[in-house]
Amino acid sequence: MINHSNPPNLHILVIDDNPEIQKDFIKILRTNTLVHDELSSFEDKLFGAKETATFKLPRFQIDTASQGLEGVEKISKAKQEGNSYSLAFVDIRMPPGWDGVETIKRIWEIEPDMQIVICTAYSDYTWEETIDHLGQKENLLILKKPFDHIAVRQLSCALTKKWQLLQDAREHTKFLEDRIEERTKSLKHSLSITRGTLESSAECILVTDNNNTIIDHNNNIIQMCNIPLHILEKKDVGALLEYISHQTENSADFLKFVDELTLNPELTKIGKIKFKDARIFEYYSQPYKLEDQIVGRIWSFRDITKRAMLEEKLQHQVSHDSLTGLPNRLFLTERIHQSLLRSKVDNSIFGILFFDLDRFKLVNDSLSHEAGDQLLKAVAERLNSSIRGEDTLCRLGGDEFVAVITSLQDVDGLTAVANKLMSAFQQPFQIEEHSLNISASIGISVFPQDGKEIDELLCNADFAMYRSKELGGNQFHYYNDKLSQQTVLRFEMEADLRKAIDNKEFILLYQPQLDATTQQLVSVEALIRWKHPTKGFILPLEFIPLAESTGLIIAIGDWIIKEACAQNKRWQELGLPPIRVAVNIASLQLKQPNLIKVIKNVLQETGLKPEYLEIELTENVVINCAESLATITTLKEMGIQITLDDFGTGFSSLNYLREIAIDRIKIDQSFVKNINVKRGDEVIIQAIIAMAQNLHLDVLAEGVETQDQLRFLKSKECDQFQGYYFSKPLTDSELENVLRHPEKVADDLLHQKSNE
Repeated sequence: MINHSNPPNLHILVIDDNPEIQKDFIKILRTNTLVHDELSSFEDKLFGAKETATFKLPRFQIDTASQGLEGVEKISKAKQEGNSYSLAFVDIRMPPGWDGVETIKRIWEIEPDMQIVICTAYSDYTWEETIDHLGQKENLLILKKPFDHIAVRQLSCALTKKWQLLQDAREHTKFLEDRIEERTKSLKHSLSITRGTLESSAECILVTDNNNTIIDHNNNIIQMCNIPLHILEKKDVGALLEYISHQTENSADFLKFVDELTLNPELTKIGKIKFKDARIFEYYSQPYKLEDQIVGRIWSFRDITKRAMLEEKLQHQVSHDSLTGLPNRLFLTERIHQSLLRSKVDNSIFGILFFDLDRFKLVNDSLSHEAGDQLLKAVAERLNSSIRGEDTLCRLGGDEFVAVITSLQDVDGLTAVANKLMSAFQQPFQIEEHSLNISASIGISVFPQDGKEIDELLCNADFAMYRSKELGGNQFHYYNDKLSQQTVLRFEMEADLRKAIDNKEFILLYQPQLDATTQQLVSVEALIRWKHPTKGFILPLEFIPLAESTGLIIAIGDWIIKEACAQNKRWQELGLPPIRVAVNIASLQLKQPNLIKVIKNVLQETGLKPEYLEIELTENVVINCAESLATITTLKEMGIQITLDDFGTGFSSLNYLREIAIDRIKIDQSFVKNINVKRGDEVIIQAIIAMAQNLHLDVLAEGVETQDQLRFLKSKECDQFQGYYFSKPLTDSELENVLRHPEKVADDLLHQKSNE
């Protein structure tokens, strides 16, 4: 029998001529995650059910190859050594050798059951051409670049699990063959022994002779296949199999399979059938031999509904948004591709509607992120019920949705759909105890006049959406060439940004960070705001990306460091309790060769000691600046505290923890907001804290907004806290008042009032 007491080490091969992509796969697939061991527990974990015990995900044994020939040689060798690969990620282009399609053909000559994921950004083959070359395969998927690390992990988990299940089926088949052979021999000695063996099987067993007469069966075939006694009493196997076929969704395919076996009695075959009641059976048939002579045929039917449904759910999860249940970007791309092909054939048009909710950030900031999530689900449900059955609604992420409206003869039909979708926002949304009037800005692009490629259509619809937002929102606009003037506006903002430092338009706010044990303020994070002379206050989200893309982030970052250090020194000169001030360093700053010199000069000019300055680096900044590890080490040696921000959202946290000298970890607020919501995120928080304690690192949780979140974090011995539950970002004078009266911190910042 098959033993699953210990999860196997599953063997994965990455065939790609780009060494960096090979490294990316290794990083993604060697990240530890907790899951159930048993199939049912694994399903619970994936789809949100409560688990009773957890085990580590399969430890993937990952090998790489740079060309198709090298990969095929490794696969052949692994099979000879009894350590076959279960999954291969194959790049579609690997010049000068075989391309992905040729490589896959060679792989399947050696390992027909190996699961294959074609990795492509701009494929040489359409999906239809790929099918023409490789055939319709259940073990073939396409993964579009750039990769989403969650999708890669889910694909790897699902496909290696599927491969393991196929191996289990093969072992089961072998086991069944051996058992049937034993039964056949036992027929010579005792019918009673044969009967006992048949009835001991969990499958439906049917034995026939060469005259298509039923000579034996077990009771499972009556119960599982719903066979009435009068059919069995006829002893006609043709009538019985035809009766079974009538219960299936496609009886013709099953009967064709039966006819093929009738014409070729020496064949052994296996297949699947789906019943009208949604059950899925795997059927197996082989010749029944006595002394090497075919005397009949043996049939076995096995219920694999649970396994098949799990595979279907896993595939659904890869292509759908976990919050709303809508299709995600992967599904959207394929849907638009299909619409392109159909429109070219029937000369119709189709439209892309790009949605963005107006003032959605206000809901998150004023209510909570949980309320924002509830609103997104309510919007998704209302929009989905407003589109036609042949159309598709997807969620790209955040508060962005895209609808694909197909099979239209003119733009008037698209306008009617847009008006209907806009009307879906007329009624308020009931979220918690609040009635929210939410509107949407919609941009529309039309095939073929607004673009003939997927990215072009999406980009132009996005341009049109921003036009709707600029005009106040709650409206839709079609794309036109004038929208390219958006680029002019971007240049204007860039020009304003270049003047902002000289004109002293930036200010810093400071958000307190409190110690869990003493309940005292120990440090603050410096947060920049832009006070534009005509546009008012502009949040970092609106100008920092532009600053990074233009390189202005270097000058802005230098100003933040200098201003934060100078302000901290001013507080100290007033005799206030000394605290650290934390500043964020962007990727481009960290790459600057003179960063150390800049910081040394600032500390010297302001007179601030290094121990009162803290540098915050996000995981992705560290990962993208691996060559700057020496800079981080030097900063640490100067006495400056190093903090790893947004911990848990990057790709390779544990690897870099071993390489960089840090003092503190900040748990990303995306995990904190899911406390008491997602058990998985609570487990991650607990694991981060435990790991940090073992590494003698402080842990700060950011984005704390509720008392329940604080209570949970305290119970897990989190060291420090930051968030709106304690305080909003403060001006320098407001923070000065807090430092002058530290005895009020507990009341003012920790909300420990008599009514709580």
